[in-house]
Amino acid sequence: MASRELRTRRQSIESARADGHAHDPAIAASWDRCRSTVAETAAAAPVDCEPHEVTERWEQSPIRRSGIGVEEQLGRAAESSGLIAAITDEDGRILWTAGSPQMNRVAERVGFVRGGRWDERSAGTNALGMALYTGETSSVFSAEHWCDSVRDWVCWAAPVRSRDGRRLGVLDLSGPWDRASPLAEFAVSALGRLVEEHLPDDVGPAVGADQVLKLSVLGRPGASFAGEPLALSPRQIELLAALALNGPSTLDQLREHVYGERPLSSATIKAELSHIRQMLGGGIASRPYELTVTVEVDAVDVRDRVRSGDLAGAAAAYTGQLLPDSEAPFALEYRHLIDVTLRQGLLDSGSAEDLLRFAEVHRYDEAVIERAMEVAGDSATLRHEAEARLQVARET
Repeated sequence: MASRELRTRRQSIESARADGHAHDPAIAASWDRCRSTVAETAAAAPVDCEPHEVTERWEQSPIRRSGIGVEEQLGRAAESSGLIAAITDEDGRILWTAGSPQMNRVAERVGFVRGGRWDERSAGTNALGMALYTGETSSVFSAEHWCDSVRDWVCWAAPVRSRDGRRLGVLDLSGPWDRASPLAEFAVSALGRLVEEHLPDDVGPAVGADQVLKLSVLGRPGASFAGEPLALSPRQIELLAALALNGPSTLDQLREHVYGERPLSSATIKAELSHIRQMLGGGIASRPYELTVTVEVDAVDVRDRVRSGDLAGAAAAYTGQLLPDSEAPFALEYRHLIDVTLRQGLLDSGSAEDLLRFAEVHRYDEAVIERAMEVAGDSATLRHEAEARLQVARET
């Protein structure tokens, strides 16, 4: 039975919530952050990861690999208190849970399961999301939660930080509000510090300017991550390019972008994405699928330069057609878009040099070559090159 103190505290918080305010400024700030992305009536947090993907992420988690037996220690704390324990990744996605069958059933109804997203933008105000956002141990009690579905809960979460301060995930204990105890907050906080002291040596610094996915899709395709080339198959290049150019996509959308009407099983696509995810250190989210690392794409650079009027820069960066050997629907669309917009811009106001650069890729485009001759001016070198290219184009 809840103590009188707990009942009084809950009544006070519920009364304040009914009036639209929070006693704790940190809670009020969290409400402000999530009110535009999560409805108070949301029944459950989104579950955006397949079971095998969660398993892969957990295997790679530096929290799991800290070697202190964090699962056993946090699990015992949950069992002794009648709570449920959880560990997330840096995005607030639950990778591991432990609790009684009764608590697991309750947790399942609100998406407090492996693969569930508990960052503030996904699940509203909760201790896991607040700990990730603030970088500090957080607790959320009863109606301090943003969503109605968890206003009977209390939760405590402590962030786990890398040596350079990057948040790697959180440790959490949650349960019914009447089981609130300061011991739970102490437990997650102390265990979080212990994990930080025993992080594996390969937990490096946060992704910086030199740890970017660079994707080349113009001319000869290729990719590198953190300065290291990636050994990707043509199919994997297509999947990466589709995600980079189209943004977040469901599995069906991704299949349509890359394979169109060609029959291909979902399992095959998932297997390819899983392989790419490992290469990127977990840098692909799912449901929807999207790249979570910084991406630079040469085709996007060309497109943006054309839009800004930098035709010389666009022509210099245009090293070939987009994925020239690909028949993927998205590739055909973007190839046409890049080629046509750059070509028209050059015909309208491009220099002879830039037009001839374009003609290096489109060797038989007589209109482009003739335009280069027109604007060559007094440059005999450029005019002679244009004449030679035009002769080849007409004789072929």
